[in-house]
Amino acid sequence: MPGWNDIYRTMVNQLYPAPSRHREWLLGLSGATSAYLRVAEEFEAQFGRNTLDKLIMANVPDRQFAPGKLHKMLVQLPWADIMTTNWDTLLERAAESAEERVYDILRTVEEIPEARAPRVIKLHGSLPSHRPFVFTEEDFRTYPARFAAFVNLAQQLAMESTLVLLGFSGDDPNFLFWSGWVRDRLGPKAPLIYLVGALDLSAAKRKMLESRRIQPIDLAKLQMFENWPESRRQENAHQWFLESLRAVEPYRAQRWPRPAAGFIPPLVHVTPVPDTRSPMPEPQSGNNITPAQGVRELVLQWRQNRAVYPGWVVPPFDTSQLLWRRLFMRIGDIIPGLRALGEDERLDALFELNWQQEVALVPLVLTVDDVITELLDTLIGRYEQLPPEPARQFRALALAILRHAREDNDAALYKRWSDWLEPRLAEDTEGLERLTYDNCLRLRADFDIDGLEAALNRWNVQGDSFWLLRKAALLADLGRDEEASQLSVQALNAIREQTQRGEKDIASWSRESFALLFRSSVLFGALGDWRENGPVRDRFDMRQEELQARGCPGRSDFFDLQERLAQPAPPLKQERESTRRFDLGSINRTFNFGPLDSRVERLLAYQALRFQEEGGLPLRIGHAAVARQLVFDAARWLMDVAPTRAIDAFLRASPGSASKEFDKLFSRATIARINAGEADRLIDRVFRLIAAARERIDAGNTEPRFWMERLKSALDIASRVVLRTPHRAPKLLEIGLALHADPRFRRNIDLGDQLHQLVSRCFEAAEVPEHDAMLLAIFEHPITKNVGDFAHGVRDPEANLPSDVKIEKPDPRWRKVVSDTTAAVRQANTRLAAVSRMVWLFNAKLLNKRDLQVFGAALWDPNHVEGGLPSGTAFYASAFLSLPKPVRADAQRALCAKFLADAPLTDTDLDSGALANLLGEKQFLLDEAQLVALIERLHVYVASHAAAPVRPNLFSGNGRNLAQECARLVMNLAMRARSSPAATDKLRSLAMLDRYPLRMEPAYPLLLHLGVVTVTAATKGLRALIVSRDETDVLILGSLLDQIYRSKAYVPDFEAVVWREIAQVVAVRTPSSLTLALRFLASSMRKDPARIPAEIDEALSTGLRLILNETEMTNPVEHLHSDPFLARYFSAALVSAMDRNNRGDPAIRAAWAEAIESDPLPDTRRGRRSAS
Repeated sequence: MPGWNDIYRTMVNQLYPAPSRHREWLLGLSGATSAYLRVAEEFEAQFGRNTLDKLIMANVPDRQFAPGKLHKMLVQLPWADIMTTNWDTLLERAAESAEERVYDILRTVEEIPEARAPRVIKLHGSLPSHRPFVFTEEDFRTYPARFAAFVNLAQQLAMESTLVLLGFSGDDPNFLFWSGWVRDRLGPKAPLIYLVGALDLSAAKRKMLESRRIQPIDLAKLQMFENWPESRRQENAHQWFLESLRAVEPYRAQRWPRPAAGFIPPLVHVTPVPDTRSPMPEPQSGNNITPAQGVRELVLQWRQNRAVYPGWVVPPFDTSQLLWRRLFMRIGDIIPGLRALGEDERLDALFELNWQQEVALVPLVLTVDDVITELLDTLIGRYEQLPPEPARQFRALALAILRHAREDNDAALYKRWSDWLEPRLAEDTEGLERLTYDNCLRLRADFDIDGLEAALNRWNVQGDSFWLLRKAALLADLGRDEEASQLSVQALNAIREQTQRGEKDIASWSRESFALLFRSSVLFGALGDWRENGPVRDRFDMRQEELQARGCPGRSDFFDLQERLAQPAPPLKQERESTRRFDLGSINRTFNFGPLDSRVERLLAYQALRFQEEGGLPLRIGHAAVARQLVFDAARWLMDVAPTRAIDAFLRASPGSASKEFDKLFSRATIARINAGEADRLIDRVFRLIAAARERIDAGNTEPRFWMERLKSALDIASRVVLRTPHRAPKLLEIGLALHADPRFRRNIDLGDQLHQLVSRCFEAAEVPEHDAMLLAIFEHPITKNVGDFAHGVRDPEANLPSDVKIEKPDPRWRKVVSDTTAAVRQANTRLAAVSRMVWLFNAKLLNKRDLQVFGAALWDPNHVEGGLPSGTAFYASAFLSLPKPVRADAQRALCAKFLADAPLTDTDLDSGALANLLGEKQFLLDEAQLVALIERLHVYVASHAAAPVRPNLFSGNGRNLAQECARLVMNLAMRARSSPAATDKLRSLAMLDRYPLRMEPAYPLLLHLGVVTVTAATKGLRALIVSRDETDVLILGSLLDQIYRSKAYVPDFEAVVWREIAQVVAVRTPSSLTLALRFLASSMRKDPARIPAEIDEALSTGLRLILNETEMTNPVEHLHSDPFLARYFSAALVSAMDRNNRGDPAIRAAWAEAIESDPLPDTRRGRRSAS
């Protein structure tokens, strides 16, 4: 592109046409600054400003040129701003394509307020239309007045930054103007200005420039300058200068651990100087390198990278993942390489490797925990002789093993190294803080709440101020929210005070990010002040955005982790995997070689737990759940690969026991996977939590609801884990009864639900010999008073006794129980629970003749009789036919008056189940007229009933199914109609209705006998029920099978169909009907094995073999749609009954017998007992 001299000659030629002596004289002045400006002044005076502008545009054909290599290199450098006196747009066009930097273009003074650095500032106008183009003598003279805003901007930049003048000669008018202007304005305080170019200055001229505070960098003095082609010297010299600046570009700490980025385009004239603050690149691996040498090269890289670590308290999560990917790729070579090193060298290598893993948030259990433990055991005897640096490394590895022991629940290993470290960390402030923190985390994991509170009270933070935030998180986990809030404020203030102003203080910014996240959670959890705190939280969010831009994305990493863990856990790799291809019959098979560690596939969960611990994030504070969901989801991911670790995390997160997540994560499969020793330790921890929570509630703690929720979760967890620790069941029952005795706890809304589950699960878990003492504890417990409604009521512990629990050896203490309970039947405030207890004692045959008389009199006490029947009990009215009663009591008459009135039947009559139960009671007598009338009432009810509801009634107070109750009613009516032709005719008429809620299937055995239905119709109905997944159909099938089991009169053809179909259900494990079929078969095989045809034994054995494999307690197959544990329970009952009757495949029976004995849960053993 033309330069100043070209434009100058054009102006002279037009002003002074040849021949002219003056013209020649002026041309001889080319290069003189004053001549340029004076001739431009004369040209404007002669031809006008417009002609001068046109001349400039003609001689500067901007659009005919593209930005060159030097323009592009210039704008890629990190200038604060670029000021240019050029009229062309080459620089701004180069800036537009710059990938690493975004420039604002500033062409006029009006754009100054809007432009943001870095800027390309056009001081002298810009083609094609931003005028005037500063050129004439008058333009330069009046510039400070006409463009004062530009002058002020330039002055500010000159004071704040170093000015580098590039592309100017020492005589350039622009250079002389701006350098002189800086001197005029700033005088002796003017900063040094650098003039860069191939200047070829004389000594005198250099001295003159230096006297004006201008430091020339004369590129003409470069050694290679004369070797370059003359036509390329200017370009190459400037390229050398720009490359020199690029070559010393400081390393961007946010890139760690990646090495410094390469140069684009590559450096040509300059060799880059390695930045000592840059991490080392990955060492090259090769076949010629031994494992030991490979580790040595890695140690060099690890050491350098640790030395230049930016100081994140928790690194950006993508950085942690990058570190792990690097380690994981080489871990197979690292471990043998470590073992090949000498002890001292191995200590150094393991120290560096552990540091890398800590930053990667990866626990040692996935890599070298055993290697470190072995080395520490070897070196501990000569620790005192180690030099200071190896001794420091030894202590660091001991702390790492301490953390590993805590995470792995190795109490002995933890105590050993904790005891060893404590006296040796007195001079190591950060090491002592780490030990204190780990001790607190261990106490929290053990639910030693008293010990944790004592440790926190003793903890006086002396090290990094971020330990204050971690301590605050632990206080919040104890419900000490106010203290936690105050400490988090102290931590944030301390972090900000320590931040180095004007420096890239990533260490402090990282800490501030997590402290702000904590503070924002505190404000969010303060519901009463939520509106007032909103603006503060908004400001915190704005600051977080700034910190993220500076390489500290703590908040965004936290929420990203939450989002990732909320997804389903990835499936675990198998040695052989198959996927179907598009083409028919085509399968793609994958073989995964090498060891498959399922824990590594769920690494994200391990990292999330480390992230929460290191980031000082509380699980909750106030009403805000902070890291609770993160920890819970991590537990969910780990449950099938590291159940102990998962349970620890789950216990800390401790969601409400009524939540779906609780049942999903703490399932029977989870409990089955816990080994007995760990279960014993776990229930010890939960017992401690129960005691601590109750103590704090008793003391009137400021957070009673917090501890009540902890108590709820602890009771529910204990009642589940006790299935793996049967010997703990009596103690747990004792704890539950003690809580139930306290009126603050026994309401359903408080601990009632948990206490009732606890009772049934304790009996489910306990060995049979323990039952007698536990039953006595239940019945000697004070009888529950003041029974209320569903939400706030109180239920008696006896109400949750499993039906299969029986007294083995009567104890004399039962006599007092009977006496006290009988007396309580007459008291209004204890009658409900007392009657229920007496019925249990009655069924257990613990009442003598006198007891029966006293109980009957108390039950029918006139003060508690309504409508001729006892009131204030939980039993159906039909129960009073079989329970003791005085001679004067007439239950039959009262029941007839209550249920056999002429009023039309309603949904309420059927839905309660009371009418169906009454008709099933043999002691209730009906004559033929009453029976026929009742069937007619049912006919009218069904014929006029509305269609089935589209949606269930979510607010119904009764969980019974109306269709099922109608079916039970029909079944009991059919049983009574066997000797009544009139009643049979009415049933035949009823069967012709096809309306909701009528269901006839449970009565098939009786209706077949009465001739109301055919075998064909009954077979079709049975098959439809078996394959249906409709909830009502499943209930109806259960009622049908119950009736078949009880029926003595049956039709052989239908009976044969039933056995074949039920055997087929077991053989193919039909989901909806499997457990019903197993229950039916087990009961039948126990009661009347001869009734079951031997032809189905093979199908049953096949089904039982498959069920045994598919319902393995610790890992039931995922595709099962039936309850695997219930199927296993009934299968155990069936196979045990078959074994006693020598039915089925002996090998299958033996396999089941072995499985029953070894099952971690008591389900199958209970099933076996039920078959006796």
